[in-house]
Amino acid sequence: MSLHLGKLRGEGTTYLLPPHHLVTHGVVVGMTGSGKTGLCVSLVEEAVRNQVPVLVVDIKGDLPNLALTFTDPAELAPFVDEAAARRRGTTPEQEAKVLAEKRREGLAASGLGEADVRKLREAMHVRVLTPGTQAGEPLHVLSPLEQATTSFAVDEEAARDALSSAVSLLLRLVEREAEATSPAHVLLSTLAERRLRAGQAASLEALLEDLKTPPMERIGALAVDEFFAPKERGALATDLNALVAAPTFAAWRRGAPLDVGAWLAPRTDGKVPVVIVSVAHLDDQERALVLSLVLEQTLGWVRGLPGTTELRAMVLFDEVFGFLPPHPSNPPTKRPLLALLKQARAFGVGCVLATQNPIDLDYKALSNAGVWFVGRLQTDADRERVVEGLAGSDAGGARARPTSARIKALPARTFLVRDVHAGTTLEIETRHALSWLRGPMTRAELRRLVPPPPPTPVVAPVAVVAPTPAAEPAGEPSAPEGWRVLFPHPPAAPVEAWTYVPHAGILARAELSAPKLGFSTTRVIGKLAPLTEGGLDLSRAVAFAPDALEATAVEGARFAPLPALPARALRAIEKALREAALDALEVSVMVNDELGLVSQEGEAPAAFADRCSEVARGRAAKARAELLAKHEPKVKRLAQARDAAHRSAHLGREEKKRLEKAQAALDEAVHKRDATLMEEEGALAKAPAATYTKQLAAKKSALVVEGYALVWLAG
Repeated sequence: MSLHLGKLRGEGTTYLLPPHHLVTHGVVVGMTGSGKTGLCVSLVEEAVRNQVPVLVVDIKGDLPNLALTFTDPAELAPFVDEAAARRRGTTPEQEAKVLAEKRREGLAASGLGEADVRKLREAMHVRVLTPGTQAGEPLHVLSPLEQATTSFAVDEEAARDALSSAVSLLLRLVEREAEATSPAHVLLSTLAERRLRAGQAASLEALLEDLKTPPMERIGALAVDEFFAPKERGALATDLNALVAAPTFAAWRRGAPLDVGAWLAPRTDGKVPVVIVSVAHLDDQERALVLSLVLEQTLGWVRGLPGTTELRAMVLFDEVFGFLPPHPSNPPTKRPLLALLKQARAFGVGCVLATQNPIDLDYKALSNAGVWFVGRLQTDADRERVVEGLAGSDAGGARARPTSARIKALPARTFLVRDVHAGTTLEIETRHALSWLRGPMTRAELRRLVPPPPPTPVVAPVAVVAPTPAAEPAGEPSAPEGWRVLFPHPPAAPVEAWTYVPHAGILARAELSAPKLGFSTTRVIGKLAPLTEGGLDLSRAVAFAPDALEATAVEGARFAPLPALPARALRAIEKALREAALDALEVSVMVNDELGLVSQEGEAPAAFADRCSEVARGRAAKARAELLAKHEPKVKRLAQARDAAHRSAHLGREEKKRLEKAQAALDEAVHKRDATLMEEEGALAKAPAATYTKQLAAKKSALVVEGYALVWLAG
């Protein structure tokens, strides 16, 4: 299913964008009133209709409009501007009826109706996260520090990146140097990692205690006191304590955990998650700090995904002005944004960045974006920067003057679309949004829109490992017969401070093949999930690499009780692990039926597109040579007859008629040859664009279980 974004300008033909074209990211630019926000909302709506979850960064406060999927005027009335209605001599209820009618007309003009609105509402689950306030759903921005996790056992690099961002945010809040190499950052990171590796929360209160009495003797090659003097540690502890004591800071430490993977995970009710992180109420520095942490978490989640060429998820950053500026500016959001633009495409996560101020964007970062939506831009400087970006995204190069003139003349809700995957530059009139675009929403309106969350304590460390009943002080429980037993690297914490918690894992492989396509590959996967008294908790299943674990437990470690595993329960667990592995064993291949080509293992979409183009050019050259060789004898013979008639043309009327007849026969033969040649070359020129993605899943009979494992993670 393609993304329905509008109609071709002047034609009325529906414009459809294949979802996988956004895997290589998109850019939306346009001045105020150009329809940029409406297009962004339509992109999110279409992603939902394609079962693609979306993370939205909202700077201005108008993207919570995505939750206004109302058809009844009575539902619209509470969000009508009461003061504006009073000035016009009407009531909110009367205004709502007028708005509802206009909306029906707009939807009808786009080939949509109230049934589409209802379907979207039923298919979408909207969350509005508002860090620092309870206007929407509060966000615990320091949860990477203050909530225990198994991240270090699963993906150490991603866990360290998230921890570094949280420590940087903490230091910036107390106006300290926040670079990862600063002594304060290194010490706090070391103290926090020690606790997190032990499965404990690194709450600010706990870190304050560790600052006063460090639980280690050395940092690197130096003693702790040499690396960070006691007096300096005391000053840092005082600053952090003032932050902890501040009543306004409490709002930053309660609410939903900062876990992008959980936000965008498939829901049990089948609805598609749309998570809006709204920072409209924050000042510029707070926005940069919070969004840097959200983006770092997003990057860590992306890196843990398997590769794909399909659009798995979308990240929409509306009004990216100031967060991705050109060199030498370097706000904390720039690094993770650049990394997402470079790396996310390999994992099927497309980023769409939008702004009305393109002059201050790093176009070197955006020049490789696959799809550009360019609305009207008034200033010459803005148009020049956009043309510069289009030229970088276009292998043939964009011609500056004609493109700049087209952009200047675009009317509202009309965009110049450059799609490098299709090799086209089109003008589209965007469709009417299914959501009601009523503009930025106040905190009071958000409270009406978002149900109040349950009360949460100021600090709520919640472990994501399996529940840990009373641990056995010593002795490793027996593993099921035939299962391997594995352990993570020992935590930095003292052995009495943590407990081994049981998880069940599987290592499996399968051949994924499509004989008709001539494609075959073998994939290997490891999956593990916590073992509880109720069985296997697959909702928290994660990938793991057995080679990264050890076969020996830490001496003196305690073990949480291993649930009873009678033969029947063990068979059920092994079956569940096989099904989990089977679901995860899949591969996406790119196919071009017209050229008879299929992508090879590890071949990037751009490389496959280049190969298709090269094969098409080769076949076009071969077809040209064959056609010329086929038609050349006849053309040569007719040309000789024409020349002979021409030489005798002075002899009389009959010879002139013969000349005209010979010339007509030659013209017809040449026209037929050229028409056939154009048809062949035209078909081959379009062939590379006929590429599509096919998902190959492993068959149950192809699954080969390498082994099961009892994995004891530190908790």
